[in-house]
Amino acid sequence: MNKLLVVMLVLGMAGMANATLMLSVDDVNNPAETTINLKMSETVKIDIAGEAPYDAPGQFYLGIKLGGLGSLNIDNVTIPYAGNSKQVAWIDSTAAPGLGIINPFVSVYLYDLVEPGNPLKPLSGKLVDNIIFHCDGYDPMNPDVTLILLSGAGQPLDTQIIHQIPEPMTVALLGLGGLLLRRRK
Repeated sequence: MNKLLVVMLVLGMAGMANATLMLSVDDVNNPAETTINLKMSETVKIDIAGEAPYDAPGQFYLGIKLGGLGSLNIDNVTIPYAGNSKQVAWIDSTAAPGLGIINPFVSVYLYDLVEPGNPLKPLSGKLVDNIIFHCDGYDPMNPDVTLILLSGAGQPLDTQIIHQIPEPMTVALLGLGGLLLRRRK
């Protein structure tokens, strides 16, 4: 019985060490689901959530990794985080170089400035809501867009792959182009 208790404590500590921030799409928070399909000109809502109350508050970055056709919109962002210092703002690559993110990207600042003796507000639950990703077009050579959430130090916390699906007319035009190329040979 004591050995079982020790094993459970060790596994519990490992779970706390892995607690992190993650991206959710359209309020579906499924870490196993890292790829979603999106048609051209469609949008999805991206949220940032905390998995457990053990994450250190601070600055985080959300952006699109190099490649793919898509854009982020933060015009209607809400921040349900309970801390008293929070901000979502555009930032460019000169402010945080070397992150491998298309310029501009989003800086997310979540912190709780507390008086001594008051507990820090944890990063748990939905923290940032209503970041909109828009599929800007279809590139057959690179149909996937990767959203990446980074810590302030540039360490990857979570990724979300958006697989862009061409509209039927685009597929038809690509097929006709392929037939014409084949016929020329």
